[in-house]
Amino acid sequence: MRQKIVPAWLVLFLLLAALTGCGGGSGTGAEGGQGGQEQVEITWLVVSNPYKQAWYENTVKTFEAEHPHIKVKLMTLTQTDVPQKLPTMVASNTMPDVWSANWGGGFATWKGMYLLMDLTPYIEKDPQAVEGIDPRLLDVYKIEGKIYGVPMLHYGFFLFYNKDLFDKEGIPYPTTDWDDQSWTWDRFVEVAKQLTKDTGKSSDKQFGFYYDLQNHTRVWQWGGDFFKEEDYVKGEVSEPAVLTNPRNLEALQFNADMIFEHKISPSQGELDAVSQLGDPFMTGKVAMVLKGGWGFQNFTQGVKFRWGVAAVPYAEGRQVPNYVDPWNIYKNSKHPDEAWEFVKFLIDSNGAAKEFAENSGATPVHSELLDRWYEQMAKVTEMTPEQLKQVNEGSLKYGREDAGHLIREFSPVSNMIKQTMDGVYNGNKTVQQALEEIDKNLRNLKSGK
Repeated sequence: MRQKIVPAWLVLFLLLAALTGCGGGSGTGAEGGQGGQEQVEITWLVVSNPYKQAWYENTVKTFEAEHPHIKVKLMTLTQTDVPQKLPTMVASNTMPDVWSANWGGGFATWKGMYLLMDLTPYIEKDPQAVEGIDPRLLDVYKIEGKIYGVPMLHYGFFLFYNKDLFDKEGIPYPTTDWDDQSWTWDRFVEVAKQLTKDTGKSSDKQFGFYYDLQNHTRVWQWGGDFFKEEDYVKGEVSEPAVLTNPRNLEALQFNADMIFEHKISPSQGELDAVSQLGDPFMTGKVAMVLKGGWGFQNFTQGVKFRWGVAAVPYAEGRQVPNYVDPWNIYKNSKHPDEAWEFVKFLIDSNGAAKEFAENSGATPVHSELLDRWYEQMAKVTEMTPEQLKQVNEGSLKYGREDAGHLIREFSPVSNMIKQTMDGVYNGNKTVQQALEEIDKNLRNLKSGK
């Protein structure tokens, strides 16, 4: 193999350039940076959202003004495009430097592809960057002692309810105390029956309740689980626990009974029909919904009735999903230091994180911002900050990170479970038949059949 000979004139040019660069002046560097710093460009991937677009653009503008040697290229994709396009970006060496691994695919999927940078050295060197973030949330993406993402927001899981419909029936609002064991599922059904109205006209029908939650997570609220505890740590499904955990049958049978026996919840077909008009709860035709904390954002912006938030009904072993979205850095980023500077800016409680919390309605992860958020949401819900703190803390106390974030390539698993359970909620199969089918399909997926 021939060696390349560097011409003498090029050596002299590089030497002179290096000496010039060491002059220590305070002017703009050769590449347009400031103070001799080289100008670099990093890419920030975000998901398209009309409510957040102004924040995206203002964040880039403010960061670049404070860091003139770093240019941030804003890349926008739909959430459904992210899992399709990221692998292509990896292959073509066009991966974004900063993004959230939970946007399409989930944290465990991208971690399993070795795409995420270990941020522990940066955090150890710069601990004030994460000061004020709830340690429970910071630990979500700590794997074997290494931190692969820093949280930007936290969505808990709650019971949202229509205050106007409760007031019309003279029913007291449900509790915000997660440890109130009198707020059971049986009591919940009693309340929902009073709020269900059927005049015979489908257009006038009012349901007491509907679930906005995937089936593999519904069973958590009765102490069930389709998977083993180690699956969430290793990021892959081992031996399914679908048939071995008796709480799974109990939970999903109760779900089916709410449709067919108690008639307080729509069938899958009815839910699909009403969903064509938008979020069923936001139509005012459903009195209560169990939903992720993004309901705070959605309902603040889009409902014409008064609403509140409460604890999920009590059951022994109850757990609920938490959804903690992190900021991540691509493992092979060409500019990791600059990417970290940008991540620090994104989570700054006096900067971008503050503006994000104030404008999006999303639940912040910093204690200082969280107190302001309680006050903000208290005005919207006509509740007290203390009540909102109690209900949010309860979701954290009884919460665990969503399976879709912790188990690799979970989307086909989730879709299979939904398709199977839709048959139950339309009255075409029993819960036992569905569980046996789910167990068989999980084993087939694991073996690659």
